[in-house]
Amino acid sequence: MRFETIIACLPLPLIPVMATGAALSHHGGLILDCTPPLFFEESPANDSSVEIFDRFSFTASDNTDGGTLKIWVDGKPVTPEITSQRSGRLTVEGRPASPIGLPGSRVRILVSGFSKDGCERVHAFYVNVGGPSS
Repeated sequence: MRFETIIACLPLPLIPVMATGAALSHHGGLILDCTPPLFFEESPANDSSVEIFDRFSFTASDNTDGGTLKIWVDGKPVTPEITSQRSGRLTVEGRPASPIGLPGSRVRILVSGFSKDGCERVHAFYVNVGGPSS
């Protein structure tokens, strides 16, 4: 089947949606408008310094789908412990597989997750070990 024939066979409502840049959510539904989750209140704070990096935490906004959270510390996956707050926000805590204590290291914590309405957000924060990195 030729490409022109495929386009001609598309239902008319799908053509404008394809042209506007609408996307599919991780649930497979069509997203026309959504609000991505927010990740904040990092501990240790972004660009702070610690003697040894052995744990972290942050808060996720109340529209975060906790089941979609994925976290990596220096490229290695970490399984988080997630606690719901009364406000609907999530407290997310985790530990790297082993403590990072090499002075001058800069640890990258990468967070990925979806909102309940299907928007994705990726957030990174950094922690210096033994003082600011050069």
